[in-house]
Amino acid sequence: MKLFVLHGCPYCNHVLREIDVTKIPGLEVISVPSDHAERTALKEASGQTFVPTLIDGEKIIADDDDAIIGYLKLKEPVAVA
Repeated sequence: MKLFVLHGCPYCNHVLREIDVTKIPGLEVISVPSDHAERTALKEASGQTFVPTLIDGEKIIADDDDAIIGYLKLKEPVAVA
C-alpha cells in the first residue's frame, strides 16, 4: 500500500494528522515533487498526479483526503491518531 503526499499540502497534512501511518503495516509514504510534470511514479501508478493519493492493490483513492482517512480507518483501526 502506498500513500503519495506533498510536503506542505494541507490535504496531505490532514491525512497524516488523522492517521498514524507508522502503525499501518506495509504502508509506504512517498513524497512527490511539487511540479506535476515530475510526479512520474505517481502518474505511472495511478494515472494522475494529484495528492494525496492512496494505492492499495487495485484500489486507488486520488485527491480526496477524507476518503483516504475513512478507508484507512476501516482497514487499520489501530492507526487512528
